[in-house]
This record gives sequence, structure tokens and C-alpha cells, in this order.
Amino acid sequence: MPKSATLLLIRHAEKSGDPDDTGLTPAGEARAQAYAVFFQRMMSGTSRLPPPAFLIAAAIAPDSHRAHSTLEPLAVALGIEIDARVADGDYPTLARRLLEDARYDGATTLVCWTHKKILGLAKALGAPDSLLPKQWPDDTFGWMLRLEYDAAGTLADATLASQRLMFGDCGDEP
Repeated sequence: MPKSATLLLIRHAEKSGDPDDTGLTPAGEARAQAYAVFFQRMMSGTSRLPPPAFLIAAAIAPDSHRAHSTLEPLAVALGIEIDARVADGDYPTLARRLLEDARYDGATTLVCWTHKKILGLAKALGAPDSLLPKQWPDDTFGWMLRLEYDAAGTLADATLASQRLMFGDCGDEP
């Protein structure tokens, strides 16, 4: 288990719904830009977290590069690489790595995933079923799952809330 670590899980930014469209809509691009500011400023305010030390996105696939595109502006701003080696359906592999690899100890890690697999990833990371919705709604992009692990590597706190980052997010309470 990661020790004294925070894992943040978000869904990729807005998509068009067109099955041939693999990228972000203009609203999705705006959210990706807003994330660059939001996650850099986490040290201020009530969260008191350092900016993410690690950025992880679902691997680029023929049908989507949205998770990677969502994190690109933040990666540029922070000067760190996006780890996009794990396919969205292979989230158990990612969960094992996050829970077992000591390099994530003491760090904040931001994971951007697809909405159809993000709840499976959350459960694999120890998020309690009572916190998670039965499914992540197709049209909801503004939720963030925060998992806090203590010095022993035990899940000490878990929250799911709307980030209220973009217009309309406040109506999407989990």
C-alpha cells in the first residue's frame, strides 16, 4: 500500500459522443486547461496538497486519447511526463503498481481514466463501495475521487465530490 500518499482519480474531459471522435470537445479542452491551474494550486485552500508528482492516464487507444489529452496541459505546466502505459481495461495492473511501488509513497498521484473503468480502478485501490455510485454517468465529467493512505499504507480517508471547476459541475453531485 502507498504510505502517506494521496491518489486522485478523475475522468477524462468532455467528449462529443461521436464514436469516430477520439479527442476532446472545446469544453473538454477548456477543462484540461482549467485542470492545469486547479492541480497546481492544490497547496492553497483547504486541500493543502502539493501538486501531483505523478500523472497517469489510460493508454492511448485507437478509439480514444482523451485521458492523455486531459492531462497534457498540466504535464507541460509541471514539467513531468504522463505515464500512459496501461490500457483502461487493465486497471488491476495499475492498481497493483500504485499500491505496491514505493516511489508513490509520500506523493500525490493524479490518475485520469475512462468513466466505464474508473469505478473498477477505485475499488481495486480500496475505495469503499458505500462511497462509489453504481455507475459513473455518461455526461458527468467533474467528479474527483480522493484516496488518502496513512503512514502504514492503510486507506485512511476517501471522498468523492464535484470539483465545481467548470460551469454545470455543481449540479453533478455524486
